[in-house]
Amino acid sequence: MRKRNVFVFIMLLMSVLLYGCGTGNETSESKTKTETETITVNEGMIPQVIEKSVTLVQKEKGGEWEEESSKITNWGWSEDFYITDTVWIIESDDAYSLYSNLNEYYKGKPASLYIHFGGDLKDINSSFGEDEDGTPKLDISLSMTCDAVFECGDEKLYIEDAKVTGGKCYMDGTSKLFVDFGEGEGIINVPADVKKGAWKDFYHAIPSDEDAMKAESDTFISKIIFEDTPSFNVTSENIKDGVWDDKITNTKYGDNSSPQLSWDSVDGASEYVVIMIDGAWLHMDVFTSETSLSEGQIDRGERGNEYVGPYPPSGTHTYSVFVFALKEEMGKVMLSFDAGGNSIDLIYQGLNVDKNGNDGNVLAYGRLDGNYTHKD
Repeated sequence: MRKRNVFVFIMLLMSVLLYGCGTGNETSESKTKTETETITVNEGMIPQVIEKSVTLVQKEKGGEWEEESSKITNWGWSEDFYITDTVWIIESDDAYSLYSNLNEYYKGKPASLYIHFGGDLKDINSSFGEDEDGTPKLDISLSMTCDAVFECGDEKLYIEDAKVTGGKCYMDGTSKLFVDFGEGEGIINVPADVKKGAWKDFYHAIPSDEDAMKAESDTFISKIIFEDTPSFNVTSENIKDGVWDDKITNTKYGDNSSPQLSWDSVDGASEYVVIMIDGAWLHMDVFTSETSLSEGQIDRGERGNEYVGPYPPSGTHTYSVFVFALKEEMGKVMLSFDAGGNSIDLIYQGLNVDKNGNDGNVLAYGRLDGNYTHKD
């Protein structure tokens, strides 16, 4: 009996040492395990595949597994992704935040950016790490070109063969592109909701010659009150790709020679009035019954036969030729030659009233625009 009691005592002592005292305080050692987690990011310009090594811990026996730590082990783009010869459309409520090289004039102005990536992609590499604030990122270096159309209000700019050197991708689908549009490398901030377009979207966004001229010019006349009046064609041998020859300018590069001009004949017209105007500065007024003017035909003469060539003080100016076909002799028209303060709308209104005070004297009009840039 004594031996039995000793045996029971030893067993009780061992259970205390192994499991502790009392069933309510039973504990166990924490367990850990490592798993691989794959994250796919389908938003944004570049679909991403991210692999992480995740360490999980089970703090209580039979309890839930909790993430203790994680580490990115691999980060790249989807195997079926390609960027060559693709079109993307970025819309922003704030053009200033869209591209880093824009000035504060664009703050708070809505804008759209159309990008067409070329087919010359090469030297592409990637690595992953963190930004200075600890945000995980995928760094991409590459070499390729792109074309872009930037729209903001009435401004429309077309840029060809810009250089793309790389970018950064983030796990929320946003990215940054490093692009040099010809004025040093800048950053395009690409949102996660960027739209993938088609070539036709980019093609329709490309500005016309008029859009390009307007974007470059400081004095382009965008609106006229007589735009619903019938129109006809005006051409000149002294204009090429929307730019006037040096020859017609009143600068050291030119001869101050009036441009050659031709226009369509209008039935019922007794006279044509030719105006060249730079915003509000009048450079030419010619009254003629002919439908053409030869180069150098007009000099600094008298009213109705006056010309002085472009001489922009700075920047790029648009020198617009308007030809008005008149039914009868005009009435009173205000023309301030080689001076400011002129208005093409007021000139039209004056021409539209004949010498007897009758309205409707302008049968049709033609317009030809050309830019000229100041040279030092």
